[in-house]
Amino acid sequence: MSIFEQLQSNKGTTSSALGKALADQVLKGDNEILSEAIRLVNYDSRNEKSKSIRAGAAKIIEKVAEVKPDLVSPYLAELFPALDVKEPQTRWMIITTIGYCAELDQEKAGKAVPYAEKFINEHQGICLSAAAEGYLGRFGEISSCNAAVVLPILLEAYDDPLPNEIDWILEAFYKIFSRLPPESKKILVECATEYSEFSKSSTRKRVEKILKLR
Repeated sequence: MSIFEQLQSNKGTTSSALGKALADQVLKGDNEILSEAIRLVNYDSRNEKSKSIRAGAAKIIEKVAEVKPDLVSPYLAELFPALDVKEPQTRWMIITTIGYCAELDQEKAGKAVPYAEKFINEHQGICLSAAAEGYLGRFGEISSCNAAVVLPILLEAYDDPLPNEIDWILEAFYKIFSRLPPESKKILVECATEYSEFSKSSTRKRVEKILKLR
C-alpha cells in the first residue's frame, strides 16, 4: 500500500500513530517516504475531505525534523503552502517543523514569522498558538537580530493569552532571553514575575527558569 493510500484510510489518533511510524522508517533510511510526505502535505489543499492526508504527511515531516532537521531543511520552501491550508493540525505541525529547521536555514525559516503572528492572533486553539510560539522561540534564540523580531509578537501574545497558553509564551521568553539587550530582559523578568505564584506548577517552573537567567 502506498503512503497516499495509508494516509487516506487513517484518521484521528490512528493517523498520528501512522505518521510517527512512517517517520521512524525515514529515520532508518527510507527517504522516499519523506519525499512523498513533502508532496502530500499540500495535497488537494482546498478540499476538506483531504485533510487527513495532509495532516498525516505533516506528522511524518514534523517527527523527522525533530530528530534530523537536516533531512527536512532543504525542502522548507516546498512546505510553506501548507501554512495556508484550512485545518489547524497541518499548520501547527509545519510551523513546528520550520522551527526545528530554523538554525539550518534562517533565511527561509524567517519567512514564517508573519504566519506565526497570524496564528497567535487567530486564537484558533492552544495547539496552533503554542506551535507558533515554539517556532518563534527557536527562531529567536539563534541571534539577537532574530530575538528582536520575535519579541514584540510574544509580548502581544502575553497580553492576551488563551487558557494554558502562558506556559508556551514563557518557554519562548526563556529561549530568547540571552539574545536580548538589558532593557528587554528586564521586561521579560517583570512578565515572568507576574506568574511567580500561579496555580500551575509547570508555569511556576518556567518562571523560575527565566528568573535564574537574571
